[in-house]
Amino acid sequence: MKVPLRAYLLFTATCSSARAFYNPHSPSSPSTFLNMSTTSPSTNLSQAKQLISKAISIGAPAYNAGDINKCATVYQDTAKEITSLGIPTALQSELLAEIDNNETSNDNAKAWALRRIFDSIVDYTLPLTPYSEPQIPSVTLEPFTQNQLPNEPLGVMDNVMGGISRGSWISKANTFFGETSLANNGGFASLRWRFSQMQNWSYAKGIYIKGLRHSKPKEHTFRIILKDDNCDRVRLANYKVVFANPDQVQDQPLLIPFTEFDEMEQMGNSLVGSPSFNPMSVTEIGIMAIKPTVVGEFQLEFEEWGLYV
Repeated sequence: MKVPLRAYLLFTATCSSARAFYNPHSPSSPSTFLNMSTTSPSTNLSQAKQLISKAISIGAPAYNAGDINKCATVYQDTAKEITSLGIPTALQSELLAEIDNNETSNDNAKAWALRRIFDSIVDYTLPLTPYSEPQIPSVTLEPFTQNQLPNEPLGVMDNVMGGISRGSWISKANTFFGETSLANNGGFASLRWRFSQMQNWSYAKGIYIKGLRHSKPKEHTFRIILKDDNCDRVRLANYKVVFANPDQVQDQPLLIPFTEFDEMEQMGNSLVGSPSFNPMSVTEIGIMAIKPTVVGEFQLEFEEWGLYV
């Protein structure tokens, strides 16, 4: 369903303020196990989202009043200001390309182009990354066994919505690869391992991934998916956490605490008020590549994964 730009900008003028300050898919407070700065990346991204919220609050009323030039100008000026903040590489490149794009035919087209990029920035979640410091707290790693996970996962692609993305798994190499496509409003590929019996992981602190490597390290982010018995009662519900290895750290594992799976979601939408993930009743685990950070070919591989205690 296509929404006229006028209606689109008017609607988002009222809701973007909230979205710009709160991303429902964001992890909760950074764990001591995670290499996440309390200053640079998260602060810069937050500032960018605030600037976008302000731009929309000015640009949308101007557009609705017929002053499309003012809307486009405000968006363009804001885009230039955001580029100085050092936002994630992929978003920065896209924003710079549109700022320098002299082929955008008119103010209406410029407003559309910048607004799409603004949406990507607002929806972006900083990923959890491997701990790169030598003082990582002592943990015990328990790899998943062949008895725990089926050898071949179930592929869940955007073709359930009419998309054409694809993904495959090489079990001997722990490699997930494929291609995401935006065609037909698609843009994701995922693998799901369904447990034959409900798992009790309450003794563990979370999931680890060791030897993580992936395509376009500075751009691509992925999602780890978990389902518990509560999710099984809600159609298409699960928990997701974003992760990546932008610096290609190989000597330390990525640690994902269960506490990061703090809110259930359904088709990418947060289910406000839902319970946190219950490690006593795990029914499924998965990996996902999804727009806007993964568009086109991708590959993710690792040495092993499992639980850490």
